[in-house]
Amino acid sequence: MNERKHKKQIVKFGFYGLLKNLRFFEPYMIIFFTMSGLSLFHVGLLYSIREVIVYVFEIPSGVIADRYGKKTELYACFIFYIISFVIFFLGSSFFIFAVAMVFYALGEAFRSGTHKSIIMAYLDQEEIKDSKSKVYGTTRSYSLIGSTIMSLISIVFVLYLPEIRYLFLIAIVPYTLDLLLIMSYPDSLNERHDSDFKFKEFITHNIESIKYAFSHWKITGLLLNASSYQAGFKSIKDYIQPLIVSMALGFMVFDTLNEDEHSKIYIGVIYAVIYLASAYASKQAHRVEQMGSPKKIVQFMWLFSGVLLILLSAFTGSILVVFLVFLFLYVFLNIRRPLMVQRLGDAVDSNKRASMLSVEAQTTSLLVAIFAPVIGLIADYSMSLLFSIVGSVMVVIFISSTLFTRQQNAQ
Repeated sequence: MNERKHKKQIVKFGFYGLLKNLRFFEPYMIIFFTMSGLSLFHVGLLYSIREVIVYVFEIPSGVIADRYGKKTELYACFIFYIISFVIFFLGSSFFIFAVAMVFYALGEAFRSGTHKSIIMAYLDQEEIKDSKSKVYGTTRSYSLIGSTIMSLISIVFVLYLPEIRYLFLIAIVPYTLDLLLIMSYPDSLNERHDSDFKFKEFITHNIESIKYAFSHWKITGLLLNASSYQAGFKSIKDYIQPLIVSMALGFMVFDTLNEDEHSKIYIGVIYAVIYLASAYASKQAHRVEQMGSPKKIVQFMWLFSGVLLILLSAFTGSILVVFLVFLFLYVFLNIRRPLMVQRLGDAVDSNKRASMLSVEAQTTSLLVAIFAPVIGLIADYSMSLLFSIVGSVMVVIFISSTLFTRQQNAQ
């Protein structure tokens, strides 16, 4: 009976991620902005605004989740998302999009880390012995299956809807369903420790979370490792869209469709294949631990990712190379992420998990906020230069971290 109940709840966790990833606008986000008259530099500024807001609210959101209720916080997060979708649909200028990005970022800040800590809390409460990386990898695979479904369905939507902006309205439906799904979670997972909001205690707990994160060398190293890789990925992942648009004219497969329609189909199909492969990689991530030390595996992914990006910089006109490079980058991320979440979850106290995961996300946001406008400016000038720079930085990080580890072991 308990096993059936556990499987049912873990499936619910999975469907949360599936519905959350039905962001039908996501494969066409940069295209939507550029069609609205924005340059890639302005797109970078919007991403920077998003990450600044996430940075400001990330740790407070983790504190709210730990002290005032995880389910309660997720309710608020989906309300922020829905408000942002409505504003994106109505907007047509940089400043309106900036307002929408603020609400979107509040949703991101209130969501990140919270649902992961709910999953960990459930495993602890029910004394489930499966490894956290296995359960988290399984639920993350649902999220990526949702992304695959989203990518394929969005092709139909984007071809037949009057404008891309209508994808924001359609995304409200799965997000409303997700809100209802969270309401069905056991109340024990809310883990609300305070009935009243006390500002002084709230600030104190924030300061304690930061001190805890950066006063333990092991935790600090894990946070910086996870956040910097995430930041590098987030900074360049959406630039696959303008690359495909620039190549569409040379690959006109359907005689009855124009260049713009070909671009939308290629983007949707490529994202679908990438997300499907990522889902499998995420679900099998726990098996990678059997191949060697997780620490070495995540470290070498810096090298592999950097080499791939340098290769891409020389072949930005090849749709096959673009597809394969981004496919491997997504696979690496989705193998690496569950391993890092498990390492963080095991390294910190159970009552500080949401806060520490929020510190990680906050550090990621700070890095993206700094570099997103610069990356957009470089992309306006040369996509090849963009990928060669990011790839070289990743290789340098791998070499530096390897030398540092060897030095530490020698002492």
